[in-house]
Amino acid sequence: MNYFDKLPTITYNGNVVKNLLARSRLSDAVRNARTAFYPYTMDTNDRLDHVSDLYYDNPGYTWLIWLTNNTIDPYYDLPLSEDDFNEHMKSKYGSFALAARKIKLYRNNWYDNTSVAITPAQFASLSNGTQKYYEPVLNNVLNVAKYVRKRHDDTAATNKIQSAVITSVVGTFRVGEEVQTNGTNYAFVTYVGTGSITVQHVNGTLSGTITGQESGATATMGTITTLSTPIPATDVSFWSPVTFLEYEQELNEAKKVINLLDVRYKGQAENDLRRTMATR
Repeated sequence: MNYFDKLPTITYNGNVVKNLLARSRLSDAVRNARTAFYPYTMDTNDRLDHVSDLYYDNPGYTWLIWLTNNTIDPYYDLPLSEDDFNEHMKSKYGSFALAARKIKLYRNNWYDNTSVAITPAQFASLSNGTQKYYEPVLNNVLNVAKYVRKRHDDTAATNKIQSAVITSVVGTFRVGEEVQTNGTNYAFVTYVGTGSITVQHVNGTLSGTITGQESGATATMGTITTLSTPIPATDVSFWSPVTFLEYEQELNEAKKVINLLDVRYKGQAENDLRRTMATR
């Protein structure tokens, strides 16, 4: 069944054309059927017409996969191939390297520490503020044998926000760029004023001369004022930065898991499409 054959026609600039903006949806009867959908994980180079041919014995049912997954943009709402993803990173962030360097947010890093356990005595010695990152594991007589990291996917927009007086400024810093004193002491610019700069995602201590990694601007750091510390210094080891590249990779991976409508409901979905398009 060709999806575009079912689109309603309209008159546009004196021409009769298909209304590509028309939208349909699956009926409530289909959506509420418990056995109507099956999860499917796409491979990196999967194409929807191939998936359609594999499951529905016809490559023309890509429209049904779109409807099943509420796809608005058939390109960006579905997983990108490795090459397309890399090009998307370059166009969105300027370069692949910048996407891999710039920080999007901070996340509780329990997933990197699933094999790390501490004894009850070690747990007792922790501050009250950091005990919240652990949960007990009981032995066969229901006594606490050890503590492991609690699996909470908490996020924080940033770890720290600071404002600093700057002097001897050469060039113009850019909002969003990384500034460094060296490879391990860095932050990202959120505001540039006359004689001052505000940064977030602070790693290490900024002092002396800072250099903008995109603008090439330089300045001497003066008095630094900490405006906010969403992640306290005592908690730093329990959090890790997530770069824009990592964030986008996770989104792209999540898009690989789609739903397929059971072939038994294919005919009903076709009837739903004809009916809804005919009423437009």
